[in-house]
Amino acid sequence: MIAALVPLDSASAFEIFGFHLFGGGDKTPPPPDAVTYSVDLEVIGDDSIRKTLLNASTLEEEKGEPSPGSAALLSRARADYQHLLAALYTTGHYGGTISITVDGREAANTPIDAELGDSAEVKITVASGPQYHFDDVTIVNRPGPIPDDHTVPQTPEELGLVDGAPALSGVILASESSLVGRWREKGHPKAAIEQRTVTAYNDRDRVGVDIVVAPGRSAVFGGTTVTGTSRMDPGFVAWYAGIVPGEPFDPDDLERARDQLRRLDVFQASRIIEGEEILPDGSLPIEISVAERKRRVFGFGAKYSTIDGVGLEGYWRHRNLFGRAEKLGVEARVGGIDAEDPDQYNYRLAVNFLKPGVFTPYTDFASTLYAEQERPDTYRSRAVGLKAGLSHRIGRRLTLEGYGLIEASTIDETTVGDGDFLWFGLPAAVRYDGSDNALNPTRGFRVNWQEQPFYEAGHGNFGFVSEVEGTVYRGFGGVRNDRVVLAGRVALGSIYGPPLDDVPANRLFFAGGGGSIRGYPYRGVGPINKKGDVIGGRSYFVGSVEARVNVTQSIGVVPFMDFGNAFRSEFPDFSERLRFAVGAGLRYNTGLGPLRFDVAVPLDPIDGDPSVAFYIGIGQAF
Repeated sequence: MIAALVPLDSASAFEIFGFHLFGGGDKTPPPPDAVTYSVDLEVIGDDSIRKTLLNASTLEEEKGEPSPGSAALLSRARADYQHLLAALYTTGHYGGTISITVDGREAANTPIDAELGDSAEVKITVASGPQYHFDDVTIVNRPGPIPDDHTVPQTPEELGLVDGAPALSGVILASESSLVGRWREKGHPKAAIEQRTVTAYNDRDRVGVDIVVAPGRSAVFGGTTVTGTSRMDPGFVAWYAGIVPGEPFDPDDLERARDQLRRLDVFQASRIIEGEEILPDGSLPIEISVAERKRRVFGFGAKYSTIDGVGLEGYWRHRNLFGRAEKLGVEARVGGIDAEDPDQYNYRLAVNFLKPGVFTPYTDFASTLYAEQERPDTYRSRAVGLKAGLSHRIGRRLTLEGYGLIEASTIDETTVGDGDFLWFGLPAAVRYDGSDNALNPTRGFRVNWQEQPFYEAGHGNFGFVSEVEGTVYRGFGGVRNDRVVLAGRVALGSIYGPPLDDVPANRLFFAGGGGSIRGYPYRGVGPINKKGDVIGGRSYFVGSVEARVNVTQSIGVVPFMDFGNAFRSEFPDFSERLRFAVGAGLRYNTGLGPLRFDVAVPLDPIDGDPSVAFYIGIGQAF
């Protein structure tokens, strides 16, 4: 079993899934003139819109809490006329009627200062009437037609305003947003809907729509000003955002700038504000408003596993050393501390430094100095190393990385890859993220490809380490509300050049564990020596398939199957048996990503493997 203790911020109350664990659970008593009330909704006509009406009603949403008084309840009821009318329009019902009574009196005709009793009965009656359909839709762009561009909608039909289709108000609003967005993408930042006329023809249940779009002047980006900084260099913030004065206005550039500001990790809030007017020279001023976070942060955690024992970890970070978001971090980790001999512990101490905005706003320098001991069942590794290099982003999805690496290690207590090693490597990577969400993807794919030429000086060997991983996600049930997401992953790697015995054991490939084949011990799958111990291989292949099913908005279930192995050969040998595991998990969706709890069962265990394993984490497994 695996469990984790999460570090807590100091607070008077801590709440998980709505349950107060300590303190903070008291409620403010209602005022003496509070009015409790019940709500009854009757739908006459199209009962399929009942849920839409209930979701739109403030009376329904807040009925569990007493109203502060009679006037507040009547105000709430009067506001619901507009809420329910808008809900009718979203479903294409333009001829409906709405009645809201409080204790039998129509709310719209009841004086706001009328006194109600301690409790009241609210009756909502909605006669939906027939559903209306589009008819006679026209769109006019002033001063003339939009330039030909096949990448954007050109006709009402392409915008969803199809004659004969249900006249949903949301379709009209979405089409207007698309029309304005089209002009903004073409460099017109002040494009707007000049006029919208929606005419309901009650004699034939039809809706006519006339939309006039005013694109306004085209513009280029003007100067960028930064407000709200205290320790950050405002000139650096403006430069790092990447908004280039004189370049044609493009909303995609603003979105990339927002992503850049998030990457700095020094702001608790940031906004990009477009100037109210285009200046006479055709430029649009841009303002970046920020609020800085605390510069220093630290944390700690603990975990327990029946496989790996007790572990502790902690970190300290400085987010802004010299005013340009330079980051310095120290992290320490120790595992297996329930073992009697401290020599059996796993240690790691690392110092990390990150300098954003080297050469270009999209290029970062990163380095790590580390010392560690790894103590799996089949070897002991003691190593010190330094890794340093650059990461460059091309667009929002593609990242290139290149580093230099030097590591000195001593490996013993193993049948392969033992001795003293001095490793020089040049790892490089290409990463493409075409998914729609970092922690909870529902569509798209990701590809990571890594190559590392190396020279191992202790044995005089040259070689290459190659790894590639691909994941794909396919959602079903709607772009914004996928009830089922099928996810798949395949990863493989190879070390070619030196023989198996000349590769340091800590550089060999293993499979198994939460990020590989769930159900098996971490680094517990691979070639097996004559003693029955798992040793590393020069290649590996692993894969996973999952069905992520949302039961409610917050709860999901995930059946999955993982498979793979590591091999002695330089390239994966698919004539050898793969190891399989199956399992299921629960997901609790939060604003930061899903909390993950997985239970996995190995189907091909060997001596020493668990019969079941548990995993807890944040975000999807891949």
